[in-house]
Amino acid sequence: MELREIIDSVDIVEYIGQYLELEERNGEFLALCPFHSENTESFTVTPSTQLYCCFGCKAGGNVLTFIQNYHKCDFSKAVRMLKEFANITDDYVDLRLSATKTIKKFKPSKSRKPDVKHKILSPDIMIQYEKELDKLKIWANEGITYEVMEKYQVRYDPFSNRIVYPIRDLNGNIISIKGRTLDPDFKAKKLRKYTYFEKIGDLDTIFGYYEHLQDILNKKEIVLFEGEKSVMLAESWGITNTAAILTSHLNPFQLPILIKLGVRVVFALDEEVNITEDENIKKLSRFVEVEYIKDNDHLLDEKAAPVDHGQDIWERLYEGRKSLN
Repeated sequence: MELREIIDSVDIVEYIGQYLELEERNGEFLALCPFHSENTESFTVTPSTQLYCCFGCKAGGNVLTFIQNYHKCDFSKAVRMLKEFANITDDYVDLRLSATKTIKKFKPSKSRKPDVKHKILSPDIMIQYEKELDKLKIWANEGITYEVMEKYQVRYDPFSNRIVYPIRDLNGNIISIKGRTLDPDFKAKKLRKYTYFEKIGDLDTIFGYYEHLQDILNKKEIVLFEGEKSVMLAESWGITNTAAILTSHLNPFQLPILIKLGVRVVFALDEEVNITEDENIKKLSRFVEVEYIKDNDHLLDEKAAPVDHGQDIWERLYEGRKSLN
């Protein structure tokens, strides 16, 4: 078997996704680069070319290159690791790459397309997980009430040692389950902090939209966080016109949802995110009133969400929000 065939047999997104928390945006997958220190994602994995590239440190290549750089191993060991991942057991590998093959590896693969559709899961799927209050206490200590966690069906998965909860589409159907590891050494063990148990495909949903739609329409405003926990924490304070975009940028599938909703949109993303540079948010501002939270008084840590330091700080940030229009 030739080396090119082994490389082609492995989906680079699937491989790198073991080690990095990848977020799908516009058909590509972004993450914090593992090869240099950064606060905003510049590491990109492209399914159509099966290549990765960091626009910060300029690292890049195919899945074999990633194995060598990430695991700090030589070429031969990287080939062995790739074969193990691909479940290839033959002993002989032709390492020669002709000029034609080398050119071909930079062409988009017609056979590989990113998954764009998600499936609807059973409404009873969360029954398999445990209502283990002792494990959920970590979130309760952060201010999320057990009542709110019960509303969002937050459970514990002993198999993966994760807090888990369903991700719903705009109609309330469960389309995936998301898990947050409780392992304090997840970084050293190279585990994902958050992971989806089912492929979610195009991110054409907004967490909390289904549960809060009526309150959003009544108030004529939706407050958008990055993460689900922020929605749950705000609801624990009685704030019920919120939702989460599940990433640090508004994606093109969520854009028409908000335009159609037709209410004022307040972006309350993590402190490190520059909302004014988001192209989809700029597009949104042409159709609806857009405001955003800006921590001019340095009330938050660098990577903190606007709700992380309590309700009083949140209310100060919300009162000082700025207009993008």
